[in-house]
Amino acid sequence: MAKRKRKSNHVPLIVEPHPADYNGYPFITLIQYRDNHELTVVDNANEKSISAFVLDRCGPEGLNEEYVISLIAEWYEGGTKHCPLSFEFSKLGISGTMSSILRTYNIDFVTRVIGPLPQFNMTENRSVRRRRRKQVPTGVEIHNFVSF
Repeated sequence: MAKRKRKSNHVPLIVEPHPADYNGYPFITLIQYRDNHELTVVDNANEKSISAFVLDRCGPEGLNEEYVISLIAEWYEGGTKHCPLSFEFSKLGISGTMSSILRTYNIDFVTRVIGPLPQFNMTENRSVRRRRRKQVPTGVEIHNFVSF
């Protein structure tokens, strides 16, 4: 039996900057997902998904929203914007607590994004260059020293 491919929205993703008269935090992003609007802080985005911390989930999860926003503001103003926010939460030792408001959105069902959409390349493979071990030439004596 052939698997059926799940139908998606196929609406192109619209990414917009904040309006000119916006006076809020510059790191907050509004995501429209399946006709729902959610205030988020985007952790990372790629061609298939957007992972974000949903600020609207702070109340139901029992987190102090003002405290969470203050941590994010410190990360944003501290110049560590070159790495995802989840790395900063991990450094602070609160990634387990913050995972309750982390959500991954399938990009096929996101129709609009207002605000920043940071993208960090997390699939980079680094190669390690190793030297080959050279054979010991014949005729060289090897002495094993035993230390006590």
